[in-house]
Amino acid sequence: MAEPTVAIVDLQQSQDLQESQDLDDYSDEEDLLPVDTSQLSWPGYFLHFTCLGGRKTLAVIDGMGEWLANFFGITGPKYWYIIEEYERQKAKEERDRKEGLQETEQILEGGMSESAT
Repeated sequence: MAEPTVAIVDLQQSQDLQESQDLDDYSDEEDLLPVDTSQLSWPGYFLHFTCLGGRKTLAVIDGMGEWLANFFGITGPKYWYIIEEYERQKAKEERDRKEGLQETEQILEGGMSESAT
């Protein structure tokens, strides 16, 4: 009974993988099919240009939002100072450990040289 469950999970994972690959293939900058506006009715004409204007407006607003986020520095992690402090502590502990090993080696070498003489 466990084998069909595994097969179902594997099938679900492969479907999720396929969906994520499909999303990766999508690009906002794909060329849309050209539309002959002279052949459109009035509602279709207005709908076409409303959607076109909306897409361009969204692209401009999105670009401005990214620029503002970079300008105000809100693109980094919220608690960056904690991450930096952790890395400093880790580097200090490693440095202290290496210094302790060097001191131990010097003591051992000093003790061996005294006993050898």
